This record gives sequence, C-alpha cells and structure tokens, in this order.
Amino acid sequence: MQLVKIGNENLTVKLIPYGARLVDIRLASFNFPLILGYPNITDYHKDIAYLGAIIGRVANRIHGAEAKIGGVMYTFDKNECSKQTLHGGSKGCAFQNWKIKNISNTSVTFVLDEPDGHMGFPGNIHFEVCYEINDCSCLQITIEAAADKDGICNLTSHPYFCLDNSGDISAHELKINASNYLPVNKLNIPTGKINSVSNSEFDFFNPRSLAGIVKGANQSIDHNFCLNDKRSTLREVAILTSKLSKIKLKVLSTEAGLQFYTGHHLLDTPPGYSYLPYTPFSGLCLEPQGWPDAPNKENFPSVFLPANTLYQQIICFEFTTS
Repeated sequence: MQLVKIGNENLTVKLIPYGARLVDIRLASFNFPLILGYPNITDYHKDIAYLGAIIGRVANRIHGAEAKIGGVMYTFDKNECSKQTLHGGSKGCAFQNWKIKNISNTSVTFVLDEPDGHMGFPGNIHFEVCYEINDCSCLQITIEAAADKDGICNLTSHPYFCLDNSGDISAHELKINASNYLPVNKLNIPTGKINSVSNSEFDFFNPRSLAGIVKGANQSIDHNFCLNDKRSTLREVAILTSKLSKIKLKVLSTEAGLQFYTGHHLLDTPPGYSYLPYTPFSGLCLEPQGWPDAPNKENFPSVFLPANTLYQQIICFEFTTS
C-alpha cells in the first residue's frame, strides 16, 4: 500500500489510498502524531473504526437503511445492527482503494468511482478529495462528487484527534459554535427534534473540559451539532485545545452540521502509534457533514444531490501553538 507524504516546514501529513485516509499529522516542533493511526499501514485493512478515512456515499446513519429519492424508495446496505446504514455501508468510501490523480510536495488528490446501485445508492458517482497544506500549519480538505442520477450524498473526513500524546482526551478543552444539537434514540438515530444545548451536557458554546466525559461523570457524545440550516461559506465551527501541549486545532467547514464523537467505542484496534491498541477516549472526532438521517427527516437540511450537479465541501484543520 503506497504511503503519500505532503508537507512544509511547519506541518507534515501522511496519507494512503485505502479510504483516501489521513494516517499521520505532525507539527515540526513536536515529535508525536496529532491523530490516531497505525504504524503498520497494512493494519488499516483490519480497521473498523474509520481512522482517518473519507466517509460516504452518505456519512452517519440512515434509519431502517432506506430512503425515498425522487418518489422511489431505495434500500441500502444494513451494516449496523443489521437494521440501518452507517457511513455508506460495509463497502463505503472508507473501505475502497482510491487512485492518486495528482501529487505535489504540498498536496495530493485521490479519486474514486462507484457504480450505480453500489450499497443500494442510485447513480454512477465520481469522487475527488484534495488534501492541501495551504498555509503555515493548515490542512485543507476539498471533497467533490457528481453522479449521473438523482441521489443523496453527504461526505466527511474521520480522523481521531489527540493533541498531546497523553493516551486520552481528558486534558482537552472543546468549543463548538452551535446553539442546538440532535437528540438520538438507542440506535443513535436522530429523533427529529432539534434541542437547545443550553443547560445540557451538550453545551460547548464556551470552551469546556472533556475530563468529566473520560472519567464517566458526564455523558459520552456521538451527536450532530447544528451549525446552520444549509451548507454555507467556510467558517470556524470548533476549537480543540490541549492544556498539556498547548496545541490548538481550529476546525473550519462549509457544512450544516458537525458530528462530535468522543471515541468511547474504540476498543480492540490494531497496535497504534503507542504500540498498544487504542481504547475508549484515546481520540475524538470532529466530523463536518450534513445532518444524519436527513433523507428521512423533512425538517433537516437536505442531502439530495441532483444528477450531474457538483457536490463540494471544504474542511480546514488549522493548528497553532501558544
């Protein structure tokens, strides 16, 4: 499996074509990775936690593994609890070999084609993802797609961040620029309600320590935070900071939602960069995307992609130190 390296004097990023995955991000002044990964890259074929992968055709969950598109009911791959679709199905974007289209010292573009009916989704679809270090310590991810039939599309990047090499996220503080979140049922499917974060475990409008979540005093989170009612211009949506390393990650996005996942289901992974398997709360995910189960929720922003129309989203991971 080919390992691709891009970077400048401040930031180095390593990637692989399998899942168009981020496998390592490092700042020049620190000797540890900022994301979880496997030093043996063949172990990514054993990965079920989506470490660093591009997720699609539809990120997150689809209730009942079905949705109506253009008046036609489609059934998708039931790869979670044998009841619903997660992250595009068992052979979604994360588990396919992408091809390298372009590469330079500071950027690489991967491409993937899925046939009509793949995992149940309509339309032949073409994906492109460009990773580019476009500033001193900023990684920009531009994801594009187009299909030849009306369909649904909702993509994201799925790295697990730990900014201090401490083994878990307890020394991190998080701020999310969202006033509302989506409550979910026992299968993590949104109920359809849109709740305020005020006076709840989901209030990250001001920077908040994650130590209570790791210790079990506060609720683990795998929820969508509502940033907007539609795709928007690129803007800051979250800030993650480690009190130990003083590294700060600013997340910028064009998307309507941000899935915050505390990594509490991490278990029995292949050996990571610590040469030990990752465990719950070893890292966290901040995944810009459309709202989950949007095809089945009329009050959610649509993820409908008309035929021969360009889907584009931009994610920026910007690192600074104090």
